[in-house]
Amino acid sequence: MRVLFAAPDRDLLACCRQLLEADLGETVTAFDGARALSLLGTERFDAAVFDRDLPRIGTKVLLERTRDAGVPAIVLINEPISVRLLTEDPLPSAFLAYPFPFDRLRETLADVTEKTCAGERLAYAGMEIDVAGFRIAGGPSLTAEEIDVLRALEKQESVPADRAPFVSALNAKFARLGLNAGIRYCSQKGFTGYET
Repeated sequence: MRVLFAAPDRDLLACCRQLLEADLGETVTAFDGARALSLLGTERFDAAVFDRDLPRIGTKVLLERTRDAGVPAIVLINEPISVRLLTEDPLPSAFLAYPFPFDRLRETLADVTEKTCAGERLAYAGMEIDVAGFRIAGGPSLTAEEIDVLRALEKQESVPADRAPFVSALNAKFARLGLNAGIRYCSQKGFTGYET
């Protein structure tokens, strides 16, 4: 796997580069958004990791470039994952909040690259979910975690309570699309889907 890792902290870059290369393969680093954008324009990557606060060129431009190139992107954030973050556009394939254990970064990279390559077809409430493209077909972008929620609901499996921000974001996206479907919490069953 070839990963682009961009963050303004040189110690973090060096540490993650060493760990990722030992574990997953080649890792190319960038200290700012301009360098990351240049690398995205000239080289091929299997995944990208960006700090949300990159100097010079922000993550919005980088996310547009990675989405156009079909490269899954993870954005590192200094806040809890919220509905506000999950309804921004463009949306990364996943968010990862600081501080995170290296194993969590590795698992998230594996998850988003697997989804990109799987060719999985998923449908929920009459919508086709483009898993590899991280979006509702013809609609808004989704994170890997939102796709996992939809997959669980399609299979009628339980969705853990800690997925609440992802459920709320999905409900907001369904409402924007004018769908008569949603997800609600039932005390005995956890999160379940419904159609009106």
